[in-house]
This record gives sequence, structure tokens and C-alpha cells, in this order.
Amino acid sequence: MLLLITLKLFTGLLGLLLVVRLLGKKSLSALTPFDLIYTLVLGGILEEALYDDQVNIGHLLVALALWGCLIYIIERLVQKNDRINRWLKGEPAVLVRNGMFNLAEMKRSKVEFEQLRELARQQQCFSLANVKHIILENAGQISLAVRSEADKILAVMVVDEGRIQTEVLKTHHRDAAWLKTSLAKLGHPTLSELSYVEWSEEKGFFVITAQKTTNKSYRIDG
Repeated sequence: MLLLITLKLFTGLLGLLLVVRLLGKKSLSALTPFDLIYTLVLGGILEEALYDDQVNIGHLLVALALWGCLIYIIERLVQKNDRINRWLKGEPAVLVRNGMFNLAEMKRSKVEFEQLRELARQQQCFSLANVKHIILENAGQISLAVRSEADKILAVMVVDEGRIQTEVLKTHHRDAAWLKTSLAKLGHPTLSELSYVEWSEEKGFFVITAQKTTNKSYRIDG
């Protein structure tokens, strides 16, 4: 029994190494969701084979060989056909371009403004007012360009899709009445028309209206 498990582990290790070779010299951070899926499936095949006495080395070899061949065929197809590549592995989504927020791409990528803020903060950008470009890559990371590297002012979100963030205002000793009055003075009397509003004591308000959004898709690869 112990010998059989050892042989299965050794065989599975060779199969995993083969997959890594088929993926090429990608780092783990560059793996697309599709790459991750077929790597996890291969791990599942090995896990099931280890402790199932009805699965022998021959069965495991056939499964690994078949799965490896399928991966190889798919990788060759995506290298030669851009349409198949985009369909299987996706393409980068331009969420912000030259300060224009692409609501259609954000919706398609299921990214809300709160998530966009979090992704930006991970790149040391603490205000969407300082964003020049944001690209959501296939693997889920973002590529971000800011307007000013020196700008580290932390802004808070006070309106999200027309909804006042009451709890945020409370922590800064402000209320909805103050917010509505302040925005009305800036020419925004109707909150429902505002996609996003942030505020900081240093810079005041940054408001995203329809004039600062677009619904056009931009392809940058392939």
C-alpha cells in the first residue's frame, strides 16, 4: 500500500512538472484563471488517485497523459488564434482611461467603486481623483498610473451610486445635510445623478458625473 502511494505521488509530481513546462516561464502572478483551473483539476486527479485502491498506476498515467495532451492542444490554439485566446483567457479591461471612468467595463468586470478604491490603495493610490489609468489584467491584478506620485492624500467615499455613505460621514463629524448643501453649492443638487463622490479635508470633493464616465470599450492587447 505504501509503495503504491509512493509510486502515485512520484507519477503525479511528474505530471505537475509537465504542466508547469506547458505553461511556459510564467510566474504564478501571471497565470490566468483558466490556467489556474486546469492546474487545480490536475491536482484533483492526483488527490483522487492517491487514496482510491481501484485506481492503479496505469489509470493515473492515462489520466495525466490525456489531461496533458488537452492542455497542450489548448495552449497551441490560444497561441495561434486571438479570438480563441480572448474567449478562453480573457483580455485586459480598461476601467479608467485618461481620468474617464468606464462604467460599462466596470459592470462587465463586476467591479464597483468601493472595490476600485481598494485595488487603487493596494497600488499606493489613496484617491480616485489621482487616477489617470486603471487596467484590470486577466489574472485579476490592476495596472495603475497616477497623475501625481507625490499625492498621498487619503480621500473617503461619501456617495456611491447616488447613495450617501452615512457611517463614513459620522466618523468625520459630518452629516447628510452638510453633504447635500455642499454638493448643491458645487452645482450637484441631485444625488441620484452622481456615480461617485469622495472627500478629503485637504482637497475637498471629487465628483464623478456622467461627463466623467464613458461606456466605450478599449482594446489594448491582441
